[in-house]
Amino acid sequence: MTDAPRSRAICFVLFVFCFASVASADDFKTIKGKEYKNATVTRVEPDGIVIRYKSGISKIFFAELPREVADKWLAPVIAAGKAAEAKRIEAQKAADRERVEKERDRKEKEKNANAELGGAAEQFQAAEQRAADAYRTAPKGTLLGQVFVSSRGGENFKLGAVEVGLFARDAIDPLLAAAKKQADIKIQQLSPAVDAAKAAKDQADAAAKYYSQSYREALEAKYRTRDEYESILASRDFYYSGAFYLGLLLDPLRVAETDADGKFAIEVPKTGNFVIAAKAQRTVGEHTEHYYWLQPVSLEGEQQLTQNLSTNNLTSTTGTSLIHTED
Repeated sequence: MTDAPRSRAICFVLFVFCFASVASADDFKTIKGKEYKNATVTRVEPDGIVIRYKSGISKIFFAELPREVADKWLAPVIAAGKAAEAKRIEAQKAADRERVEKERDRKEKEKNANAELGGAAEQFQAAEQRAADAYRTAPKGTLLGQVFVSSRGGENFKLGAVEVGLFARDAIDPLLAAAKKQADIKIQQLSPAVDAAKAAKDQADAAAKYYSQSYREALEAKYRTRDEYESILASRDFYYSGAFYLGLLLDPLRVAETDADGKFAIEVPKTGNFVIAAKAQRTVGEHTEHYYWLQPVSLEGEQQLTQNLSTNNLTSTTGTSLIHTED
C-alpha cells in the first residue's frame, strides 16, 4: 500500500475511533520518562492517544511513546485501514470491469446497428428500384400542396425552391426503424461526453467571471470549452434531428420544386402508399431555422389530393409525421 492510500485509510478509521471510548486501563511512560499511572485511553487520534487518569485528561503523541507502545495502538487502526483500502481497490476493480463490459456491450450494439442500417439501406434502394419500375406504368394522379411555416405571431411564410421527394412507403419503413435504433445508440454514446463538456464549460465560465485565473487565461479557457461543448452537442443533437433521417433518403421516385408561393405539384400513382419528404430553412435575424417533413400520402384512387407541409406536420411535432424528432 502506498503512503497516500495508507494515510487515507488510517485517517478514516481514526475518525471513527475519535468518537469511540476505548476502555483500557494501563500505565504509560514516554521516551522522556514521564509516567501516567492507571490511565484509560479514551480516544485514538491520527497523531496520538487521549487518556484519562487521576490528574485529568491528557494527550500523548505517538512520537513521545516507545515504538512498541505506539504500534500497539496503531496496529488495529492500520489493519482496519488496510482492509478498507483492499475493499476500495476491489470495488474499483469491479467498477472498472463493469465499465469495460458496458463499453464492450455498447460497441457490439453499435456494430449491430450499423450493420442493420447498412442492410436496411440496401433493402431501401432495392425497394425503391422496384417502385420506380412500377411507377413508370402506373396510372397517376396529382398531389398538390404548399410548403409554409408559421411564426409565433401567426404569420405564414411561404418557402420557395424547396425540393419535395416522393418515396415508396414500404421502402422507407424498414430504413427508418433501423435508423432510429442507430440514432438511439449514438445519442446514448455521446450524451456523457456532452455532460462532461457542459460541466467544463460552466467551470470555465465561472472562472472567467470571478477572475480566478489571469484574465487572458480565463477567457481562453472560456471560449475553448464553449467551442468544445457546442461541437460535441451538435454531434449528438444531429441524431435527434430530421437531418439524420432525411440524409438517408436517396433516389426519390419523383421530385417537385416549390414555386415562389411555396406551392408544388407531384405525380403520384393512384394506388399504393407513398411518402413525401422535404427539408427547408429560413433565416430569422442571425439565427437559421431548419424544417423537416416526412409525410405519408395515398391518393386512394382519386385523381387529385392536397397535402400541405406546414408547421403542424414537421418531424418535430406530434402530428402525422412518420418520425418524431427533437429539432
